[in-house]
Amino acid sequence: MASINRNDILNCINYCKENKLFDKLNDTYKSLPSGDCTGCGNCCMESVGINLIEFINIYNYLLDKDELRKTSLSKIIDYYFLEFTKKSACPFKDENNRCLIYEVRPLNCRIFGHWKKEDYNKNLSNITTRNREYSELMKSKYGFDISEEVVNYKIKYCEDFKPQNGYLNKSTRLSFADELMILDSKLYSKGIIDIDFKDRGIVEYFIEALLKDDTAYNIKIRLSKDEDVREIALKRLKKILL
Repeated sequence: MASINRNDILNCINYCKENKLFDKLNDTYKSLPSGDCTGCGNCCMESVGINLIEFINIYNYLLDKDELRKTSLSKIIDYYFLEFTKKSACPFKDENNRCLIYEVRPLNCRIFGHWKKEDYNKNLSNITTRNREYSELMKSKYGFDISEEVVNYKIKYCEDFKPQNGYLNKSTRLSFADELMILDSKLYSKGIIDIDFKDRGIVEYFIEALLKDDTAYNIKIRLSKDEDVREIALKRLKKILL
């Protein structure tokens, strides 16, 4: 059984359509400033944090795209269960550095290049520190080392992206996030979906829609510790889940 029930997701989709929440989400997206991106794909290297409304929107986008959905879920499974052993790109990035869900890409992807350099590098330093602390915790609790490539990986500040109207300060960036939180609150307050309110990346949302989060995490720990079972275990998981 999954942590995020499929019927609840479908009910959320219906509610969003009936109450125009997807329209409001798109209005927020459209209000974001534009900029010139080279399309290098260097920033598309993590399970970017998203809101519940964004997950529902992406899930809805994939509903009638069987091939894309299955391909994406296969890559999501690889990303999640191998996350501690190797650094992988976002599962929605293709071999040509294109975003396969570009039309419904999350807020964090849309504002990536709009950060002020000082703010971005400060946040990056905090992430690296947390990665190292988490690595030490995993070593002491489970007895394995997270790959150094994973722990120390940095998505560097993009010098090539050129925002059209100047860089955004923290307050402005958070104001866009607040608009999405308001949309999230409408789903939570109506009791349409029964999940814990917590920070999740795009990969984590989809994994919880496939498996119980504690079950998925325990499998992830096992595969991180035992290289001999990884390949066959992943094949079995995909056969069961896809």
